Amino acid sequence: MKTRILLCSGGLMVYSGFAGKDPSLANWFQAGSLLFYEFLVDIAMNMHPKVRPLWQRALIIPVLGMLLVYKALKLPRRILPRDLRAIVRNWHYSMFWTLIKSGLTQAFIDEPCTFNTSGKHFPKAEVAPEFRMTEDDFTQFHRDGFIGPFDAFSKEEMAQLRQEMLAVENANSETYGFVTPRDRHLESPRLWEHMNHPAIVERVAQILGPDLLCWRTQLFYKGPGAPAIQFHQASTFMVEDYLDPAIYPPRMDEMFQLTVWVAVDDAVPENGCMQFIRGSHDRIHKIKFGGEEGFYKANFSLDFDRDPARVVTMPVKSGQFIIFTERCIHGSPANTTDRYRLAFNLRIVPTNVPVLTGKEKYRSVYNGGKYNLKNWGVALLRGEDRHHLSKTVVPARLEKTSTEDRYRSAA
Repeated sequence: MKTRILLCSGGLMVYSGFAGKDPSLANWFQAGSLLFYEFLVDIAMNMHPKVRPLWQRALIIPVLGMLLVYKALKLPRRILPRDLRAIVRNWHYSMFWTLIKSGLTQAFIDEPCTFNTSGKHFPKAEVAPEFRMTEDDFTQFHRDGFIGPFDAFSKEEMAQLRQEMLAVENANSETYGFVTPRDRHLESPRLWEHMNHPAIVERVAQILGPDLLCWRTQLFYKGPGAPAIQFHQASTFMVEDYLDPAIYPPRMDEMFQLTVWVAVDDAVPENGCMQFIRGSHDRIHKIKFGGEEGFYKANFSLDFDRDPARVVTMPVKSGQFIIFTERCIHGSPANTTDRYRLAFNLRIVPTNVPVLTGKEKYRSVYNGGKYNLKNWGVALLRGEDRHHLSKTVVPARLEKTSTEDRYRSAA
């Protein structure tokens, strides 16, 4: 109730110049503010956005319009409650307008941006010949939004990692203090060692540049009979609470983040291998509220061209990996087998991209709730961090004898 009162008082501060002393108008705006807060709970906190009755939308939309005006007039944000302050600061005008124009039935899935999928692209780092990507590789990646699979690890290495992953599946994270598949590299020497494999970092460096940070990892346990992960995409990961971005790229129209997805077990269509929508990374798409689809606990339907010819199903053998931009729409079908399908990913940015700056906690509503960032930080994967824009931590094992350093000393 405290937050709602703050919201209403904040809303009335915004509206005071218009409402004057008319109590009915003030009460109307207060009711609209309360409904707007509930709407924020649905979309930002629970990620269960629903199509509201017409009378509720008639109250919420003017409040949303007032925030749009507030942003346009550059009025002081410090008087607003935290969530409204984040919206005024971070939402693009197109995000406001999409909600208003659709009558609160559509929104962008993440912070909107575009990307030019055509043109010439060249390697941004020099690497050893065995990891060098060809001109055709660059053309394919920038056209499609993904590339691979590539070989990296042996069956024996993946068998050892599989045992470790299963052992910690239901164990509390040392980083966050509760059960979560996120960022286990900060406490797992074996996982950190695998992330540093030159087959991975040397290819990513050619796309993003020589200096790289890992800001997140995730373990994937797709158990027997596990449902599909519906098609989704991300840009700056504002999708996680629809209030604040996680990363702050200098330019949104450039390649500023890559995901590497590593198969611990053979990933095939029957157990839910990755699927991509070729070329869908040209822009961030919109979602329709409600429906049968969703992403983890989120409930929406992504609006995009569902031409079957664009769907690429990507089987990946144990020990292989694929590279993709999160802006490329992706998902995975259900696991229809009686066995686990294990995998992990790592998300990588150049060192000039700030990550979770100035934050003590981070909300990922659809995947675990609130994360205390006391023990979290980015980890240097390659090169040197000359910018120092993000909190940095040393993972469980970052020694001079890492796989990457051993490789370079032998080269």
